[in-house]
Amino acid sequence: CQSEQPAETAGAETGVGQGIVIEGAWGRPAAVGQMGVGYMQIRNSSSEADTLTAVSSEVARQTELHESYELEEGMMGMREIEQLAVPAGSTVSLEPGGLHIMLMQLTEELVEGDQVELTLTFTSQGEVPVTLQIRRP
Repeated sequence: CQSEQPAETAGAETGVGQGIVIEGAWGRPAAVGQMGVGYMQIRNSSSEADTLTAVSSEVARQTELHESYELEEGMMGMREIEQLAVPAGSTVSLEPGGLHIMLMQLTEELVEGDQVELTLTFTSQGEVPVTLQIRRP
């Protein structure tokens, strides 16, 4: 009986996401041809660091990871970042005014109440499917 216990514990630890867990994923409504945005919490529950290297979605011609930053005189700007480190045992927040996913040249309208599928690609974890809930902030 004791030999079964560690196997169950190991299974629970690697469960859904196998270390990377996505929580609270949401996006804003947007029109076809415009830009959408995605936010979420990326939790790395493993003991190894991982890196988000790509994002994709069938509802956008181009999908990028962006960060907001402050320009001169309090103005805000955005720029693409190539990858995002997710340290072991930490949570990285993608939120308004900070890190976020840009869905560019939308091929479908994003309507409040819709669900949009994304795929996040990590160095160690591989592909992690994510469902964005489209809603107003």
